[in-house]
Amino acid sequence: MTDASGEFAECRECSMQFPQNGGRGRRRAYCSLACRRRAQRQRDGRRRRPPQNALPMGRSIAEELYSLAFDLLEAEYGRADLGELLGRARSLAKETDYYVSAAVRDARQRAVSWEEVAAGAAVSVATARMRWGEAHVMRRLQMRSVERAAARQAPASVPDVRPKEGREGVGRASRQLAAALSQLHQDSGLMIREVAENTELSPSYVSRILSVDRTPSWPVVRQLVEAFGGDPLVLRVLWEMAQGVPPAPQDFIDAATRLNGVLRGLHLAAGCPSTGEVCEQSNGALVQEEVEAILAGTEVPTWETTGRFVTAVGGHPADIRPQWEAVYSTILGACDPAPKPAVPTARQQDDGASSTEER
Repeated sequence: MTDASGEFAECRECSMQFPQNGGRGRRRAYCSLACRRRAQRQRDGRRRRPPQNALPMGRSIAEELYSLAFDLLEAEYGRADLGELLGRARSLAKETDYYVSAAVRDARQRAVSWEEVAAGAAVSVATARMRWGEAHVMRRLQMRSVERAAARQAPASVPDVRPKEGREGVGRASRQLAAALSQLHQDSGLMIREVAENTELSPSYVSRILSVDRTPSWPVVRQLVEAFGGDPLVLRVLWEMAQGVPPAPQDFIDAATRLNGVLRGLHLAAGCPSTGEVCEQSNGALVQEEVEAILAGTEVPTWETTGRFVTAVGGHPADIRPQWEAVYSTILGACDPAPKPAVPTARQQDDGASSTEER
C-alpha cells in the first residue's frame, strides 16, 4: 500500500525507495527504524573515534588483573592465612569491576551499540546506559587513578634503602633461581603437565615460575625441586638472596653448608658444566681438584678461589661475598672467642660478705 501523495524518497542508509509522507511535519530520511539506528551508530562512531595511537583503557587494567590473580594464586599455594587470601580476593574483585567499566567504554569508542553492550552483559539497554554511561565510567576510572596514586605513595615512609648493587643482586638471584629450576626440570624429563599433577600446581603457574615471571614462595620452590628429584638445600640460599635479605647463619656448619649450597646452585643455574669446562671458563686459574672440592663441599675455598669459580659459572662474586665472609667469621669467632665474665672465688665472696656486714 502506497502513500496517498504517491511521492517516494531514497533512504540515506540503504538507498532503497520508500513512500514519503505527504502531510505536514518533518520529512523522513530513512525507510525504516533499523536504517535510522544504523546510521546513528555510524555517526556516533565517527564522533567517538579515538586517536590512532590510543591504547584501550581496559588493556592496562587487564594486565593489573593478571598480576593480582597471580599474587592470589601464589598466596594460596603458599598456604597464606585466610585474612590475606580474602584481602587479595577483594582487590581482585574491585579491579575486575574497574575493568568492566573500561572494557565497555573501549567498546563504545569502537562504535559498539548499547544493544550489543546490553546483550554482552546480560542486562537491559536501560541498565547498561545507566551503569556504564560515559560520565559515570570516567568518574570511576578517575577514582581508580586516585586510589593507585595513594597506594604508590603509601610505602614512601619505608623506602628501599638498599644500594643499587643490592637491588641488582636480587634480580640476578631471581634469574639464577629460575635457571636452576629450569635445569632441574630439563634433567627430570617431566612434562609441565606431569609436574603440575605431582605438585598440585596449575600448569600455567609452573610455566610462569620457570620463565622468571616471578619468584614463588619457598614451599612452592621446595615442591618443584623435590618433584624434579633435586636437593632443596641447593636452592635455598639462592631463593633467600632473591628475597633480598638472607638470614645470618648460626654456626660454622650452617655457614659452610649455605656457602656450598649457593655455589652448587650457581653451578646448576649455569647448566651443570663439567669440571673441565669450569676450569676452561676460568682461563686456567682453577684446576679440576679445586672445582671438585668446591662442589663436594669437602673444604672451604679461599676468597680468591671462590671468586674465580663464581665468575666461571656466570655469577657475580660480590653477590656471594657475604656468604663466604659468614664462614670465615664463624672460624675467627671459634679461634678467638669472647672473654667470659670472671667468676669470683670463695675467698672473694667471703670478703665481700664481711664488708657488707661491717657497713
